[in-house]
Amino acid sequence: MFEVLSILQKWFKPIALFTILAGLLSAGVSLLLPDYFESVVVFQPANPGLLDRSLFKKDGTEKPVYMFGTKVDIDRVISIGESSAISGYAIKQYKLYDHYEIDPSGSNAEFKVGKKFQENYTIQKNSQGAVEIRLLDTNPINAADWANDLAHKIDELNRKMIFGMKADQVAILEAEVKNQEQHVKQLNDSLQGMVARKVDTVSIGIVRSFLNTAVEDYKGAKTSYDQNKAIISKDIETVFYFEHAVPAKRKTKPVRSLIVLGCTIFTLILMSFVAIFSEKYKEFQNQQLGS
Repeated sequence: MFEVLSILQKWFKPIALFTILAGLLSAGVSLLLPDYFESVVVFQPANPGLLDRSLFKKDGTEKPVYMFGTKVDIDRVISIGESSAISGYAIKQYKLYDHYEIDPSGSNAEFKVGKKFQENYTIQKNSQGAVEIRLLDTNPINAADWANDLAHKIDELNRKMIFGMKADQVAILEAEVKNQEQHVKQLNDSLQGMVARKVDTVSIGIVRSFLNTAVEDYKGAKTSYDQNKAIISKDIETVFYFEHAVPAKRKTKPVRSLIVLGCTIFTLILMSFVAIFSEKYKEFQNQQLGS
């Protein structure tokens, strides 16, 4: 222990010099680094069942449904947020080649701009189970506006995914409504003809019963068709927002004090090891020469 202290004392000046230089150099470099501001959007995906009109049963009972989606819905939203569709949208919409000063015709330009965007953008589930979008940028207004816009874009893609198959269901329901309408017309024509021919009342009653059933089926199909068509024809949000992004008033990074402190301590430790190793190596060489 005393030997180490003796070595460090002997090397005090070079250790101090390099440590001070490292501190000054790291301080200078850190001042050249741009300030980054972070904005956050917090939301929860909605339960797709809330928009499913099949929940309303004919007997008047109603299936209980939770407002927020399950883990599956959260994973789907995060997967959309991490997809190339979102990064591609951001690169084009925000003109990130110009913003990040990357030559689009340069080597690996697409990879570089995508990597730069991913370094400043994250989407993840927080400790409360909600989804967070975090965006860093040197301009706090850009960070807030882009974070909100990306949340809306994710909502749009999520809505298309949820309602994609519902559009096919609407087409099937439309065909069913036409068939039911035609069936009602045929039964009604038959009933009118039987009444005109004064057919027995029993037969007329049977046909009238069939007609009433057909009318009810037609109404049910028409209601289901109208409800589902109304859903896909509107821009319904599929997420609930807890917090919209706002421009940050304080920078998030770089933390210049930590940069300077880290470099200084690292240099101090490194130079101490260099001093101890040099002295021990000299001692070893002297022993070899002496023997």
